[in-house]
Order: sequence, then structure tokens, then C-alpha cells
Amino acid sequence: MKDKIYPLVEWKMTEQNCLEYCRQHGIKWIEHTKNGDIDLYNILDRVSCWCCSNKNLKELKNIYLYLPEYWEKLKELQLKTERPFKKNRTIFELEEKFKNELFK
Repeated sequence: MKDKIYPLVEWKMTEQNCLEYCRQHGIKWIEHTKNGDIDLYNILDRVSCWCCSNKNLKELKNIYLYLPEYWEKLKELQLKTERPFKKNRTIFELEEKFKNELFK
């Protein structure tokens, strides 16, 4: 069995280095929405599974603000479980929190 190699680790490439490399070579993570195209790395710290409960509050708020189609899907998923989504709050509670922050 061949040993695994990790070239990015060996080259000491950080996550930020890799993102900069991709952008320099025209690679983008674009989501096409009803309100226009969104570069996901402008609103998310990481582009990963959109429904991950490990998303931080900043990312969740940006999904609420900029990706309403995904936010609606999160609400649909929340209806299927009693499990809180983040920090003991449901998606619906987070939505109220974000609304209140916007209208202060």
C-alpha cells in the first residue's frame, strides 16, 4: 500500500493561500440568485455544506440576508426536527434574532 502524500501541507499552503491561488487563476464560487450573482467567499468564511450546524452566526446571517432560497430550505429542515440548529436556537429563533438586529 502506498503512503499518502499531502502536497499542500508540504508546500506550506494555508487555506488563504489556496483561495488566493484559485482567485488568481479565475476560479470563483458563484451562486446565482434571484437578486443577482453572489461570490460565496464574500459572504461565507468557508464554502462548505450550506446546512451545516457548524456554520458561525456571521455565515448564517449572510445566508439569511443574501441566500434566501437556502434559508427557506433550512427552515424546512428545522420543521423536521426538534434539535436546535445553533447555540440552542432553532432556525426560526435565529431568523427573529437577525430581523431584530436589522431593525434596531
